[in-house]
Amino acid sequence: MKKLFLTLMFICFACTTTEFITYRDSSNNLWHINVLHNSVIVDNFKVVINDSTVIDKNVELFTGNLEAKANYKNSEVKLLVTYTPGFLGTKSYQAMVFVNNELIGKFKF
Repeated sequence: MKKLFLTLMFICFACTTTEFITYRDSSNNLWHINVLHNSVIVDNFKVVINDSTVIDKNVELFTGNLEAKANYKNSEVKLLVTYTPGFLGTKSYQAMVFVNNELIGKFKF
């Protein structure tokens, strides 16, 4: 039972990828923005800014796309994720992060 649990934990952690970027807001504060993609059962994306989870959403079941908005320190944060099917069942995602309608990062998962 212990080996099965460890194997499942390894699989869960092996399916998580992270991309990050830094951003300075209008008040000259530095934001450390992480975009995490977790692909265990359903593909999930998180936007974490300075250790605060701002967005935590699953992609749409049929399209694989995602559009989510949230607020962080009086700024609107938006995450757009588009799905691209690949060769022989592979897939990829492109995630774009906007702060106050300004594109600050584009990531490929």
